[in-house]
Amino acid sequence: MSNSANAQLEAVIRKFGNDSGAVQDAAQHHLFRCGKRSRAKLTLAAAKNFENPDALINVAAAAELIHEASVVHDDIQDRTSSRRGQATVWKKYGSNTALLLGDHLIAAAFRCLASSGCRHEALPGLVQVMASAVSRASSGQLQQLNLRIDGDALFNQYQTIASHKTGSLLALPLQFAAVLAGGDARTVDAAQRCGEQLGLAYQILNDLAPLQNAASYAQHEDIVDRVVTAPVVAAKQLSDAKNIFALLVNQPRLRQLAHQRCCTWVGNAADSACRNAAWLPMPVEAVVHSFIAESIVSSLPREPLPKRLGAVAPTPLLATANN
Repeated sequence: MSNSANAQLEAVIRKFGNDSGAVQDAAQHHLFRCGKRSRAKLTLAAAKNFENPDALINVAAAAELIHEASVVHDDIQDRTSSRRGQATVWKKYGSNTALLLGDHLIAAAFRCLASSGCRHEALPGLVQVMASAVSRASSGQLQQLNLRIDGDALFNQYQTIASHKTGSLLALPLQFAAVLAGGDARTVDAAQRCGEQLGLAYQILNDLAPLQNAASYAQHEDIVDRVVTAPVVAAKQLSDAKNIFALLVNQPRLRQLAHQRCCTWVGNAADSACRNAAWLPMPVEAVVHSFIAESIVSSLPREPLPKRLGAVAPTPLLATANN
């Protein structure tokens, strides 16, 4: 994304995000520091052939505003105290303000989309896929809050949660592109499935990050708060120990085996995303393959092995990633 497009994107996000009445201070605080803007970049790349650039900036901004709303709401429920190097909204302004700011940001996303200037015939479809993404993300968050380590079919539950909570908002740019390309319901559904599998892979990679520093792993918030992450699910499949969190901290061998299993899951999710991408217009399919190569395959972590384990074969890269 060019510097001018990035500046235009941030201006639109702040225009709609900061116009928030009594929660304006909280909005300005939260939007002061932006994230990676992955969803906006994906929107602009996937849909650049199907709509004019100025309209696409608003569509991309809408995807980011929905993501920002989910972040604000998640931070309340997860009791996250800092994000992007500053206090979270609930920590600085209280849970009530944060809850209302998240609601405002959802409304701002729809206002932003309505003001995009996109073709009138495409707007209903854009609104519909964004509304559906919000519902699926909300469902995934609730399922995550209710997830228990001793539950049945733990891996299936984890997959569903990650594909809804993370995947629905990552699928949204692909669905936007499918709608703008004039795709039918089957194409839009394939875009959803593709993005949700990308989200699953993305979430597993995020869950693996704390394992890279074995010295501080015991103090990581996921372990302290007993969060059921992908390595925990993998470790649970490998051991029937009651305190699987302590076992992950204290047994390097279990961490390594869990790590390898998670990397396999990442590969499977990325392969599934590629299969669904084959139903999408060629420009969108190409963007999916690029995203897999740049954001998933290249990000597969390599956990240092204890010396006594010796070398193991590296996780195979996806043959389809660079096609």
